[in-house]
Amino acid sequence: MKTETLNLHGLNLNEAREKTRQNIDWAIKHGVDVLVLNHGKGHHSSGGFGVIKADIRKMLKENTFLRDSGYRVVYGESNLAIALRYDEGNTLIVARGLESEYIGGQAQNEKNQRIFSEEGKQDRKAHKTWRKNNSR
Repeated sequence: MKTETLNLHGLNLNEAREKTRQNIDWAIKHGVDVLVLNHGKGHHSSGGFGVIKADIRKMLKENTFLRDSGYRVVYGESNLAIALRYDEGNTLIVARGLESEYIGGQAQNEKNQRIFSEEGKQDRKAHKTWRKNNSR
């Protein structure tokens, strides 16, 4: 899976928009499967509100070129497999059909599949219940 990352930290809003547009065009032309936009959570913004995050996500939502080119926007905090390594400080632009793929090598993929399988979910739930009952 061809993955690229764009770090938008330290840029002003106009610079972040322009860099994002340029990198989307480049990624689509070069067949990138996943473009990770690292815009941060907004902790360093005045008021703690992620101005770049909100603006970039709005821009992506309105961008029909992405959809027409076969890409989908996935927020880092989503539960889709492709986003498991990320958080709300990231937005991913993903080639359609790859949303359920895990990012990482074979060992990481096997680990993720075990963890997020139905059996893995049941094991985590049982462990959580055990910890809750035995912490008293």
